[in-house]
Amino acid sequence: MAANGFGPAAAASAVPDPRLRPGKRLPAPTRLRRHLDGFLDAFPREDHVAMDPVQFVHRYDDDADREIVGFIASAFAYGNVRGVLASVESVLSELGPRPSEFVVRFDPAAGRRTFAGFRHRWNNALDLTALVWILGRFVESFGSLENALTRTPAEGDDSLATRLDGFSATALGFGHERFYSRRDLARRRGVRYFFPRTSDGSACKRLNLFLRWMVRPEDGVDCGVWTRVRPSELIIPLDTHVARIARYIGLTELSTPGWAMAVDVTRALRTLDPADPVRYDFALCHLGIARHCPRKRDPVKCRACPIRPVCRL
Repeated sequence: MAANGFGPAAAASAVPDPRLRPGKRLPAPTRLRRHLDGFLDAFPREDHVAMDPVQFVHRYDDDADREIVGFIASAFAYGNVRGVLASVESVLSELGPRPSEFVVRFDPAAGRRTFAGFRHRWNNALDLTALVWILGRFVESFGSLENALTRTPAEGDDSLATRLDGFSATALGFGHERFYSRRDLARRRGVRYFFPRTSDGSACKRLNLFLRWMVRPEDGVDCGVWTRVRPSELIIPLDTHVARIARYIGLTELSTPGWAMAVDVTRALRTLDPADPVRYDFALCHLGIARHCPRKRDPVKCRACPIRPVCRL
């Protein structure tokens, strides 16, 4: 174990971050949990939900609709938050009051006209059309996205990494190629961007974000839609904010965001709360999104930071 009691023994691939003050004692798990729990209890969740795509899931009462909306909202959860909210809002305005029924009866030819002009950073109307079609195939084939993810893998490995890998492989096995020219498939990821693979080392941030929304009990942020995945199994949705803050507070010594770092950070959080390790994610992520946590030491911001006592920046 590392000196702070978290993560693997200092990995050979870990490169010390020169911004982290050398020799500063890392927080012990008990001390870290006390400060993080206090931070979580005082965090104004309602204010931040208003600037988070999870808000869209809360608009729907039916679980079937909630998981479809959740997948779409998490799929486009990259880039500027205002742009994310605008893009998801524009998609949902076309799906009507029952998104789960819309995706099943979705006609791709008509869909291209419905979504004409849509663009969210590098994803366009064609990618959105393919995504909605794939979601419909999931529901048609398995009854729900939860069923698709939790079906028993052929090898019997029921780890979340294997299930996520299989989920993405299934999604991309439905025949998304029909939507693209050979040239387009060769030069851009298109709908494949929404279905990364753990076997490729991806942190799968947006898939893990979707799972957090679906699996964790409803608490004003997450939605408690699914019942066959336990919160203890979840992996933290590792984005740039969480990766940076995790290093600052000693949750990992790894320097490269990816699946290995996501697992390492989650393993550290399990020492704080084995039953629900990713409950800290929303607050930590929004601490970065709101720019309250600087990329380099800032006397003003750092003095006001609620987790300053456990930070080694």
